Amino acid sequence: MKSKIISALIVFAGICLPGCKDSFLERTPENSYTDENFYASDDALDAATAPLYNKAWFDYNSRSIMFLGSTRANDFYSPYAFPEFTTFQVTALSDDLAKAWKSFYSVITLANQAIDDINNKCTVDVSESAKKRAISEARLMRACAYFYMLRAWGPVIIIEHNQDVVDNPLRPLNREEDVFQFIINDLTYAAENLPEMGSQSGRATRWAAEGMLAKVYLARSGWKKGGQRDEGDLELARQYAADVCDNSGLELLPNYEDLFKYRFNNNEESLLAMQWVPLGEWGVQNTLIAELAFNSEVVGGLAGWSSLRGSIDMLQQYELADTLRRNATFFTNGSYYPYICIAEGGYTYTKTEVPIKKGVPGGPDDDNDGYVADMNSPLNTYMLRLADVYLTYAEACLGNNESLNSGPGLEYFNKVRYRGFNGKGTWEKSSITLDDIIKERRIEFCAEFSNWYDMVSWYCWKPEKMLDYFNNKQLRGYTTDATIKDNKGYLHFGRYDSSGNFLEGKEYYNAPTVEINITDDDIFLPYPESDVIQNPLLREDPVPYKFNE
Repeated sequence: MKSKIISALIVFAGICLPGCKDSFLERTPENSYTDENFYASDDALDAATAPLYNKAWFDYNSRSIMFLGSTRANDFYSPYAFPEFTTFQVTALSDDLAKAWKSFYSVITLANQAIDDINNKCTVDVSESAKKRAISEARLMRACAYFYMLRAWGPVIIIEHNQDVVDNPLRPLNREEDVFQFIINDLTYAAENLPEMGSQSGRATRWAAEGMLAKVYLARSGWKKGGQRDEGDLELARQYAADVCDNSGLELLPNYEDLFKYRFNNNEESLLAMQWVPLGEWGVQNTLIAELAFNSEVVGGLAGWSSLRGSIDMLQQYELADTLRRNATFFTNGSYYPYICIAEGGYTYTKTEVPIKKGVPGGPDDDNDGYVADMNSPLNTYMLRLADVYLTYAEACLGNNESLNSGPGLEYFNKVRYRGFNGKGTWEKSSITLDDIIKERRIEFCAEFSNWYDMVSWYCWKPEKMLDYFNNKQLRGYTTDATIKDNKGYLHFGRYDSSGNFLEGKEYYNAPTVEINITDDDIFLPYPESDVIQNPLLREDPVPYKFNE
């Protein structure tokens, strides 16, 4: 059995797969490992942790990530592609829900296996620094999986050692406050033991751990505390975010659109990302290209079947001068992409619907080194960007105040806007509120599968505000036949009256086919029915977790 696990890890690491430019996945050692020598060198530990960057996340990234992170946030919508995630009609029978749950626990159990084996099986030839680094990577990824799960389901099962599940497979849910503490313990260890610069491109660093810690402390600061954020957690969020922003030496990538091109994988703004193997075999490749591309012409004749379109309220978030981020995220009428269909002189989108552009890098004959195939994209999946830490810093500085009028948090907020607007138009804010942060996050990270998770944190802080936002501000489930530009260049979904005035009321759109009334009971997802059947304790109240550290 152990030898089978070792063999699986080797396959997951992508050792025999086509190389990924500047990726550590192609530089794993080519030794023939057995159970006896798998943990016998520093390089072997790199092979053991490589699957934590791809294979473990595969089922989540293959499709569920779109629905849990983006359609649920109303980034984009289709009445034909699992609309229940947007309209809050999803049930425990959802296959995509079950795949996400399974994938998160794949990350957790693989991380647990790596941690226990590194602690117990390493030979004297393995350096202490390599062991700490590998354990830190495993604990970081485990923490990320739990942070996603906490914001998706609330209470979940904490598993620290896989043998515990073997001995007792029926395990209860654990309290949300304990899940938070477990995540913080893992991230704190990772922040203390990861290097400031990764030994290989794409490997996690101290800055990734500290950036995630800032997000976790910010989320916990207001989590079900009656509308008042905890000042101690806010201060820790500020401290960790400030260290990344001020001391990492990292900068935002100058051109926002470059973030979503193959040649900019593992750029300095990318603090943590899933590392997919271009042209890799099933299980280590990024299949999302077919789920995001609206047809084959934008991916060199390959499969593209997405019916997802920018939602009505999402398109209305963009300001007049914010065309760079809008066109990097969505194909909009008249937008031109010189790096798509290069042989034809580039690609100009001429239709009035607004399909997804992010995650669509062009075809194999474009600037992708041929690393594009059916259901096989060369793009990494961002888990944390530096811009995220900038906006986390701004929100932590806002804290419980109505507005933020000065200081470093406002300065970093404006850095994100400056890049997004390319320094043009009214990009600079002299004062920001929570509404400004919500809007900025939605635009900056639209179609990056993260916006819903932040919305859950805001809901847990200000439930009435966010329920009003979901029900009355987002036009969830509404559609229209076309997108219209007004005389100032703004994009609208909707219609004009005979005098040329834009009509904004719900009555001018195609209403959803189901009634949408989002309540407190709808925010967290149901536990997958298949897992509830196997473990009836998922129906019971959560219990405290007994910490070992």
